[in-house]
Amino acid sequence: MTTYYSEEVIQSVIDANDIVDVTSGYMTLKRVGNSFKGKCPFHNEKTASFTVSREKQLYHCFGCGAGGNVITFIMEMEKLPFMDALKFLAARVNMVLPEKQNQQEDHQAYEKKKRLYELHRQTANYYYKILKTTPSAREYLSQRSISQETIREFGLGYASEDWSRLTDFLVTKGFTLTEMLDSGLVLASESKRHYDRFRDRIMFPIVNPRGQIVGFGGRLMTTGQNGPKYLNSPETPIFSKSYELYNLNHCKNFLDDGQILIVEGYMDVISLYEKGIKNTVAALGTAFTPFHGKILERYANEVIIAFDGDSAGKSATEKAMNILKKTSLNVKILNLPSNEDPDSFVQKYGQQGFLDAVAKALTIVEYELGLLKKHNDLSQTDGRLRYGNEAINVLKQLETSLEVDYYSKMVAGETGINQEVIRREVMRSKKRPDNPVQLVESTHNVVTPQKIPRAYQNAQEVVIRYCLKNPEIIDDVPIDFLTDSFYQELISVLLEKRKTGSRIEVNQIMSHFEDSKEVKKLVEFMMNEDEVSRSDYHDALEIMNRFYNEAQLDRLSEQIKRESTTGNDDEVARLTNQLIEIKKMMKENGRH
Repeated sequence: MTTYYSEEVIQSVIDANDIVDVTSGYMTLKRVGNSFKGKCPFHNEKTASFTVSREKQLYHCFGCGAGGNVITFIMEMEKLPFMDALKFLAARVNMVLPEKQNQQEDHQAYEKKKRLYELHRQTANYYYKILKTTPSAREYLSQRSISQETIREFGLGYASEDWSRLTDFLVTKGFTLTEMLDSGLVLASESKRHYDRFRDRIMFPIVNPRGQIVGFGGRLMTTGQNGPKYLNSPETPIFSKSYELYNLNHCKNFLDDGQILIVEGYMDVISLYEKGIKNTVAALGTAFTPFHGKILERYANEVIIAFDGDSAGKSATEKAMNILKKTSLNVKILNLPSNEDPDSFVQKYGQQGFLDAVAKALTIVEYELGLLKKHNDLSQTDGRLRYGNEAINVLKQLETSLEVDYYSKMVAGETGINQEVIRREVMRSKKRPDNPVQLVESTHNVVTPQKIPRAYQNAQEVVIRYCLKNPEIIDDVPIDFLTDSFYQELISVLLEKRKTGSRIEVNQIMSHFEDSKEVKKLVEFMMNEDEVSRSDYHDALEIMNRFYNEAQLDRLSEQIKRESTTGNDDEVARLTNQLIEIKKMMKENGRH
């Protein structure tokens, strides 16, 4: 696996985070012999089959097959990509990860970010305490039906109307004016006087997926107040509005069905959360970006755009929809009435009413066809024809003939145009078939996957397991006997480690494999407590040798037949000698 950090850096993070300590923070583990066991967090089970080994620093579920090291565990539990999981674990133990080539610059950059995170944490606590002592702010949240539990959950607060109250507070906490200005929470006037960015606003801490506060959003409580309704932190070394999604830190824990709702504002998120709808995120006062789309791909397989029903919301919906079209996500649109937003809708119709509306969310094609119908009078012939032509352009984006069939029938029913005419026009414009032929290079493996007997597969597994426990014998393993590319690569990695004299660490070996199935297989081998004796290992080698040689005989026989038909007697003689030698060797081994 190619990462920005060296194997040594990654290993140092792993070494500093004991896997039992980390996993026990998410589940209850009980010691059973030399291991720890609990109910698997990745699937429902009645009997504990999730095993954690402190000695091996690995986990494995014997029920669902999940497995890996402390980094893969955090990736799964926190829904983080590899690099973010590494940073999460480094931050957990206060480790400095290098970001630049100069070590001193690395440390300075790390310390600056560390101070900014702490400044934001202290500020969030400050705003939260001020809210408690400000009746008007508490009353505002109460009128919005926000409970005290939700206030605590989101760390909501209040910025007083005083010009420098936060600034004065941060000074008492030891922060410099430079640090305050870098945070964007404090500003400087032309006369060099310093004042708070946020004043007389309900405050919403913005928390990244790793649980760190990186910025704030502030909302006015009345329309008569000066300034924009919403005000956000500016871009800083730890915060970018184009990258962060509000509430992703909570939302990622409520994605059992793989669906995320995207709304426009903080209050939409919080009102839905209050009503038990917790799989919701919001962009931070800026247009939805391709970065947001990429982030959502990590967590969900379906997103529902639930923007406001007014004209601005419709415009934002189209922009977000066009960005999300380019992702692998299934995208739907919740078409709210023009006078509603998710907050007002859920307040009016409750949780079930909102969920019923979500269940009726439109596909992108349905939504786009709906927009076309609004601009064409289908009661008139020219309106129907214009709509039909425009609809065909929409249907061109469909991937399968099944979808084309379905929607062309819909358009035919709305326009009176023959369905086959619509379908033919759509298919004519498509540049490629639904199921293009995949050209696959032919292989000449000695043993093809279809011909590998179960005994041969089992023997290879025994050899691999023995090698992992006894790396000193890796030089003797005949790689040609291995039919699985994963096994071949694994032995090659182990051999390379042996040649360089490096200590063989299972976590470093894992870093060479990107395929999650291969990682799980490796962990399964390492966590298997059944002993493989030296006798088992040699028996397995004998089995592999026999099947390998039998495959060689089949290959040579086919080549001899082929060369005989062409009259190439010299080549036939050479191949026949090879075949005789292999048969002789197999007889001597008593394995014919």
